[in-house]
Amino acid sequence: MAEDVKKNSFIYGLDEFKFNDVALGYISEDGLEWAGDKPEKVKINAAQVQSGPVKVITKGLGTNTITFKLIELDGKNCEGVLGGTYKNGEYTPPSSVEDKVGKVEIECTSGHVITIPNANLSAKPAGKISGGELFSIDCEVEILATENVAPYTITYPETGVEGA
Repeated sequence: MAEDVKKNSFIYGLDEFKFNDVALGYISEDGLEWAGDKPEKVKINAAQVQSGPVKVITKGLGTNTITFKLIELDGKNCEGVLGGTYKNGEYTPPSSVEDKVGKVEIECTSGHVITIPNANLSAKPAGKISGGELFSIDCEVEILATENVAPYTITYPETGVEGA
């Protein structure tokens, strides 16, 4: 039993990143970076207690943001993250920024699957066009709140059960 728990305890490696059930293609070797803002805390201090706060109240839940560089820039992938159109071998970006909202699914080499039911995807072309670097699209996924739904789930390998 302990061996199974140990084996399922480490999440690593990126096999596939899907947005609205469509695989996005190759992402830079840096992978995905999960960050965001910590929940805001309000410390309640009392004159009678000098050693520290008497209560801490959490105000807001903070944010969860995932950033990555999309390096496989075929027309379908550009259209998928930037918007615009890909037709007859030509990609044309939109005239204004188009954030996308949808479901994210991250399939990990470890066998874990992270599912985000409601996320905002924003993207911007970035980087150098040179012989030593790849031009890419910087992508940011912000997890959006959905009433009565968890912000994300992790399905563990072999069990296929969330939170197992």
